[in-house]
Amino acid sequence: MQQNGPFVHLYSQREKGIMTIESIIQGCQQGDSEARRELYQRYATAMFSLVRRYVRVRAAAEDVFHDGFVLVYTKIDTYDHRGSFEGWLRRIFVNAALNHLREEGRMDEVDEDLGSLPPGTTGGAPPEALGRIGDRELMELMEELPPGFRTILNLHAVEGYSYPEIAQMLKLSEATCRSQFLRARRRLAQLIEENEKR
Repeated sequence: MQQNGPFVHLYSQREKGIMTIESIIQGCQQGDSEARRELYQRYATAMFSLVRRYVRVRAAAEDVFHDGFVLVYTKIDTYDHRGSFEGWLRRIFVNAALNHLREEGRMDEVDEDLGSLPPGTTGGAPPEALGRIGDRELMELMEELPPGFRTILNLHAVEGYSYPEIAQMLKLSEATCRSQFLRARRRLAQLIEENEKR
């Protein structure tokens, strides 16, 4: 049976077993449930892992993850094809996680009163220490950091946001974000050393 209408391109791609990200986005913008399912299947694992880096409690992370996909489906019409789609997607999930942390009052560790690190302090884990630890173990140690530290470390070191972007997202000064990132790295270095002594 020949398909007519706006979904004809999507159906032909499905028959061949391939859907490009462009056709998935188009389908989602048109409300096509198969395109939404394909989008979910492609990105669910990565987005849940992203959320879990910010939200420790699994049940809460699942709620944030669900809310994130609802936002994606609701806001996909606003995606303007400038920059990568995955970057746009990740920003939605990061913002959903940050909103959750704010609502839970979990960002209290990051504030303007903590001051700066002493001059000359790098606060970093030695490269050789990081080289001796696996990704999974590193993520487990990051979970031991206070939420504020963990959040800024994730935003800058993992997601690649600049200090000005983080300052805007968290409504903090750039200097505070920089200081907190260095403090978070210093605490992570301590955790790595403690882990190696166990």
